Amino acid sequence: MTRSSLHGINGLSAEQVSTRVLYALVVLIVLVFGAFFLVGYDVPFEDNPEFNAPRLTDLVLVFMYVLVAAAVVLAVAAVAAGAKMGGKSQAVVNNIPAARISLFTAALLVLCLAVTFLLGSSEPVLVNGVRFTDTFWLKATDMFINTSFVLLGVAVLGVAFGVSGYNRKIRLKKFKA
Repeated sequence: MTRSSLHGINGLSAEQVSTRVLYALVVLIVLVFGAFFLVGYDVPFEDNPEFNAPRLTDLVLVFMYVLVAAAVVLAVAAVAAGAKMGGKSQAVVNNIPAARISLFTAALLVLCLAVTFLLGSSEPVLVNGVRFTDTFWLKATDMFINTSFVLLGVAVLGVAFGVSGYNRKIRLKKFKA
């Protein structure tokens, strides 16, 4: 790697830039949610006084949209930069098939999203006393929740497999035979 690729903004290392971005995000999140809960949080909702209608709900929503959009843009940029810089030369890193693992992970994600969307429930739910019946959004909600559970389970199994040492036992049997 070149010296310029190891250093980011104003000669800071990647770790220093990452740490500063993390701290800035934490401060922004604390400020936005602090303002949300401290400024007009207990204002009653006009149509039903049993519910609250916080004054800064729009601020929280816009902040979340901005964070999600920034995350998507950065993810796409990182994938594009990785593909441009890495190419096929990074298929195996330290005897680990990194490219194959990345491809398998992406395929598993797409497969999980498709299957959990198809199997998702479209049963209407009661939201704030009103029945919500939009089939697409009901299935999409189930899709994201169930995909999260499936991928979390796969991650736990992967960690358990890695910690167990079973993979090394298989490899040792191959060499002895």
